[in-house]
Amino acid sequence: MRAFLRRAVTGATAGVLFALAAAAQDTGGQGLSAPPRCQEEIFPPWQRGANNDARRRGLEFTVPEVDDLADFHGNLTDPKLVLFVGGNYFFALAPLVQAFEQLHPEYKGRIYWETIPPGLLVKQIQAGGTITSGNMTWSVNADAYFAGMSKVKQLIGEGLLTGPAVP
Repeated sequence: MRAFLRRAVTGATAGVLFALAAAAQDTGGQGLSAPPRCQEEIFPPWQRGANNDARRRGLEFTVPEVDDLADFHGNLTDPKLVLFVGGNYFFALAPLVQAFEQLHPEYKGRIYWETIPPGLLVKQIQAGGTITSGNMTWSVNADAYFAGMSKVKQLIGEGLLTGPAVP
């Protein structure tokens, strides 16, 4: 059985490498013959959502060829604090969360935060906090939304957020 699995994995690996090489064929020093495009049979999500039994997928935030969750942090199981932070602040959040947890140890390991673009966070809020990335769908409502002051005030005025806005 193990020999069969090794052959199957080796064959699959060779197939993936062959497909990648074919996609990047050179035109003799003139660059690629065509811009690279996602090969959906190689990169997730292969099923286009068919294997996701979530009824409401909310905002679709799937990037084929990447399809990782680099902008989603923490544990969704009973978080004590949920932060939606505009993506440009991704580099600052980890140390800020760590500092906050030092001051408030009751929150340690109980903070969930997202750092996708602020407009997409608004779409997620409008979708009831539901978001999908790849084959994973989850719902979480933000305790705080971080974005530019004028946009935050506008969203408060529209009734999507509750105020007051805090600089």
